[in-house]
Amino acid sequence: MATMAETNEPMTAPMTGERELAARLRKVNLDLLPVLHELLRTRSVTRTAQSFNMTQPAVSRALRQLRGALDDQILVSSGRNARLTDRAETLAGPLARTLGELDLLLTPAGPFDPATEAVHFVINTADYVAQLLAPVLTGICAREAPHVVLEFTWLPTRNADDLTVVDFMIGPRAFGQTLGKRIGSLPLWRDEMVCVASAANRAVPARLTPAQFQAMRYVAFRRGLRMSQDVQTLVQPTSPLEIAPVCTVPNFLVLGAIVAQSDCVALVPRKVARALARAERLRIVEIAYPRKQLHIDAYWSLATNGRRGRAWFRELLARAVAELP
Repeated sequence: MATMAETNEPMTAPMTGERELAARLRKVNLDLLPVLHELLRTRSVTRTAQSFNMTQPAVSRALRQLRGALDDQILVSSGRNARLTDRAETLAGPLARTLGELDLLLTPAGPFDPATEAVHFVINTADYVAQLLAPVLTGICAREAPHVVLEFTWLPTRNADDLTVVDFMIGPRAFGQTLGKRIGSLPLWRDEMVCVASAANRAVPARLTPAQFQAMRYVAFRRGLRMSQDVQTLVQPTSPLEIAPVCTVPNFLVLGAIVAQSDCVALVPRKVARALARAERLRIVEIAYPRKQLHIDAYWSLATNGRRGRAWFRELLARAVAELP
C-alpha cells in the first residue's frame, strides 16, 4: 500500500553534493542564521543585540563564529559606520528566502482539513465489511472530503508490522487481539453468524442445529490455504462446524450467489446476510451454536499515528458505522 506521501521506490545513497552540504552544515551553528540576517539588515552589532534582546558581547561572539564559518568578515568598519563585504551583500537575498522556507518547514502543520486536502486511505478488510462501509464512507466523503481517495483491499495480516503497509485493518476483535501491543483499536459494531439459504429451498427449517447444518450441502468462507483452524475460528467463530464443505471461497458475496442458485447453505455474519437477502433470493436461517458472536473493530499500527488525516478518518469510521442499518 502507498498512502498519499509514500512510494515504494528504493532507498538511494545521498548524492556527492548532498554529502558535502551535510559536512558543511555540521560546521555551522544554524541558530546563528537569524542573527546573521539581522546583521546584514542593520549593519550594526548594537542594533542587532537590541532586536534579539541580547548583549553586545553575545552578538560579537556570534559574528566571530559566522566569520569563521563563512571565511568572510561580513561587516567591516568604515569610519563611524560599518559596511557589508561583497560576499555579505550577496547573502542577504538568499538568506531571507532560506529563513522563510525554514520557518514554513518547521512550523507545525495545522489541523487536517478534509474539505481541501487530498489523502489516500487504504483499508484492509473482508469484502462484506467493504460492502457495508464503502457506500456510506464514499457518500460522506463526496459531501465533506471530495479529494479523499478510499482503497479497500485484502492483504495477509499477522502482526503490527503488517499493519504499517496499510492505514487500517477492519476485522473480528478476537483476531485483532492477536496482532500485538503496538496497535490502536476502535470498536465498530457487534455481529453474529447466521445461515443463509435460497428462498426457494423450503427444506431448510427456520432454525438449524449444528448436526442439521452439517448434514446439508454447504459452502464455506476460507480466507487462505495457509490459515490454521485456530486463526480461521478467530475470523469466523462458526468455522469448526464447516468440516466438509462442497465449495470454499474467500469472498462472502460469492457465497450468497452460490446459495441463491443451488441447494447449498452457508454461514455468514448477520449484517451481510441482510444485504445478501436484499440482493439475492435468500432467506436468513438461525443457527443454534453457542459461539457465534462477532465484534468488529478497526485496527492500525501506532507507528502510523502521525500520518496526515488518520485521526479524522477514525472519527469518520465511527460516523459511518452509526449510519449502518
